Amino acid sequence: MFCPSCGTKVQREGQRFCTSCGIALVDTTVHEATEAVPATAASAPDAAADVATAATAATAATAATAGATAFVPLAPLTPVSPAADGGDPTVPVTVPAAATPTLPPPGAPAEVAAAAPTVPVDALASVLRDNAAQQPTTALTVVEQTGYSPPDEMWRATAPAGAHPPQSWPADPTPAATAVLEVTPTYAEPAGPQPFRITPLVAVSTLAAVLAVASALVDVASWEVTGSEVDSFAYRLNDFASNYLVGTIIAAVLLLAGAATGATGRRIGTGLAGGTGLALAGMMAMMVAQVTAEFDRKDIEYVLRANADSGFSYTLTVTHELGFWLAVVAAVLGVVAFVLSIITASGPDGHQPVSAAITVIGAVATLLVVVGTLIPMEGAQFADQFANDFTPPATLLLRLLVLALIAVGGFTGFVNSRRWGLGLALGTISIGVWQWATAITESGDIPLGIAGGNLGAPDFAPHILTTVGVVVMVLCAVVGLLIKPRATAALPAGQAVPLP
Repeated sequence: MFCPSCGTKVQREGQRFCTSCGIALVDTTVHEATEAVPATAASAPDAAADVATAATAATAATAATAGATAFVPLAPLTPVSPAADGGDPTVPVTVPAAATPTLPPPGAPAEVAAAAPTVPVDALASVLRDNAAQQPTTALTVVEQTGYSPPDEMWRATAPAGAHPPQSWPADPTPAATAVLEVTPTYAEPAGPQPFRITPLVAVSTLAAVLAVASALVDVASWEVTGSEVDSFAYRLNDFASNYLVGTIIAAVLLLAGAATGATGRRIGTGLAGGTGLALAGMMAMMVAQVTAEFDRKDIEYVLRANADSGFSYTLTVTHELGFWLAVVAAVLGVVAFVLSIITASGPDGHQPVSAAITVIGAVATLLVVVGTLIPMEGAQFADQFANDFTPPATLLLRLLVLALIAVGGFTGFVNSRRWGLGLALGTISIGVWQWATAITESGDIPLGIAGGNLGAPDFAPHILTTVGVVVMVLCAVVGLLIKPRATAALPAGQAVPLP
């Protein structure tokens, strides 16, 4: 037996694979049944030889043309002869279908299995359209076009380290439509109230309030004369101005209330405490100026008496009593409260700034209070407020200090344009309002006005400019706290904002 592919002789019976080419020598394929092969009217031996010869030739031809494709030979076919069984020798020999493979004729192309049934493209498209028409559709999600990113920014985001940018960049291919818009600034919501806590401002304000009230309840100054004449006198705070005692109480209440309110996170309270500290310092400075002037006056009085009477001898002793020093310390603490107020709460508070009109009008009103008090009356000279022959220089300077403190508190408060600033302005003019009210109504024995009133005035009534300034300051501060203006800032001319 030989290999049908390479012709190598099979070495042993039952060998399954060729030792030369490796082809299988056993038929492992499934053959289809074929129709009977007609045979010519020849003798049985000739017919069997013809069938065997045809099978061998077909096998060799197919192996030569198909290359790797080979047919496994079957066992030699034994034709069934009718003559051997006593039949008619002229009947064609029939080879059993199960034992005879289907062999293509020599030179015929290899058979190719039929392709799977296909569906025409037009028919498939029609079916898909019908299915799509029956399926429900979902809403599309519209994604807005993102803004144009400059090429230089895109390059920096993606370029490797150490790379150099190109010399030029392409322009925006699709410039957005632009329009000049008004922009309304938004402000963060102000923080809510906080639990009360002891702050440095609370401690300083409390101590200043206690010392201020205490200074009004004890002696402030005294003098005593011995010699040819024996005399003495002790002054209380109200002996220099009948509205000082109530002024210290007002200052104490506003200091405590303002500091306590500010300790809960409300900046208006912090500003009120700082402004009241300036007002208290101003009132106590005016008291020190009056004590200095009173001691100077008593000294001049006894000097003149001794010059007029050569036999008159005296010893004058002046004393700054406990109340004087309490008042001085209270004034210093008032200034400290002002400084602490600026440090802790002068910045943005989450509220919109007040209207610019309130800021300007309030600042002008502060100026009117200062200028109106400096206007001389009844023939007095303006320069006499800085130096004269009847008043000690310290007294004149301390009086000017009172006006300076009002100016600082008023200007700072209104220019700040926030609730802290409005509280500061109110606190600064708080004691001044009381002094102005008692002076214009002449309530009390010595109802001195702001900074002692106008120089040379025949009575205690303040100047009309002072009156206007005090009233407008209070109104501006109150209106600014009650009204919440909408601040609208327009873009600079020519600046455009991309439309959405």
